[in-house]
Amino acid sequence: MEPGVTVCVAAHPARLRNGLLARALASVWAQTRQPERILVVNDTNREGAGATRQRLLGMVETEWTAWIDSDDEWFPEHLEKLLRVAEETGAVWVHPYFESVRDPFKTKEAPLGHFGLPYNPCTPHHTTMGVLENTALAQEVGFPPSSNHGSCSNEDWAHITGFAQLCCERGLVMTHLAERTFRYNMGHGNTSGLPTQGDAR
Repeated sequence: MEPGVTVCVAAHPARLRNGLLARALASVWAQTRQPERILVVNDTNREGAGATRQRLLGMVETEWTAWIDSDDEWFPEHLEKLLRVAEETGAVWVHPYFESVRDPFKTKEAPLGHFGLPYNPCTPHHTTMGVLENTALAQEVGFPPSSNHGSCSNEDWAHITGFAQLCCERGLVMTHLAERTFRYNMGHGNTSGLPTQGDAR
């Protein structure tokens, strides 16, 4: 693998029309630490997020992969902070938290969702939104095809649990940056994981 980071965007066709993808890419270009490459795959054939992310992952040739959904916006120091945490901790997976109109992880018992909670890779509690991960390990785990939709779409959870299992077996570090470093522009009726449906917005 080459040094550096590749940003991957699995784009939903509807987000070309409503301007969300353009906003996401503008936030990448505004980073204080620029990536070596940016890869965008537009899911015009409605294969679903899982297949699209798997195709993207196969194109990455840098040590690190950073994911941004086409309905996200990174704050300017997002990538710089994640890379710094990876360097300081030796982590092979770093994810931050987000601000959102509606936090999909918020419950009565956890009104702040997972924000700031200690991270245990043997019981993962997040998704690939906003994550920085070691590319070789990510490629080893891969993404399955999508089979459901919404904030808990299966391709995210299968990937993170597979990555976490690998880290537990090999004694590798996954960690959580307890800062809000990006914005999640999810609306009600999000269908990002379901190939057969369009975007509800």
